[in-house]
Amino acid sequence: MTSLFSKLFGRRDAALDDAGLIYNQLMIQARQTEFYGEGKVTDSYDGRIDLLTLHIAPIMHRLQSLGPQGELLSQGLYDVMRDDFEIALREEGLSDTGVKKRIKPIVNLFFTQVKAYANQLDKGASLTSTFKPSLLEDSGTAFAASLSDYITRFRAELEDKTLGQIAKADFVFPEKPA
Repeated sequence: MTSLFSKLFGRRDAALDDAGLIYNQLMIQARQTEFYGEGKVTDSYDGRIDLLTLHIAPIMHRLQSLGPQGELLSQGLYDVMRDDFEIALREEGLSDTGVKKRIKPIVNLFFTQVKAYANQLDKGASLTSTFKPSLLEDSGTAFAASLSDYITRFRAELEDKTLGQIAKADFVFPEKPA
């Protein structure tokens, strides 16, 4: 997957290609039906974005710790995600102006949530207090605790991964929460 700019001007960027591979794996995982349903993640546009954000956060956090090349790949992952959101908004029939108005709050919320998740993970604390109501209506449920544990285990899986392994999406998702 490449950015809109790259598609328009035919420029290929290895970081964006790698980011596209990672993003696709995260998207596939975040769309698994086991995450959604009564007492689980809200099956809505916001719920799906929030669950994707929850999956992206540990990857971006790990990439930021891997020096300039990791930061470049993290930026590429963000760019691919933003482009995907823009395409989705255009498919809803929004004009350029409408996309600009809607994408800015989405991106701001994304960064706020990624930072909140990263802070909680760094503390070794549960993520349940950072879950938004659009992700889970009740963050006090057993599923919320299980989802927090799942992401904590995913972050632990990434700790030993090299930049090259992450760039190839060579990571394993833990068993899904029950």
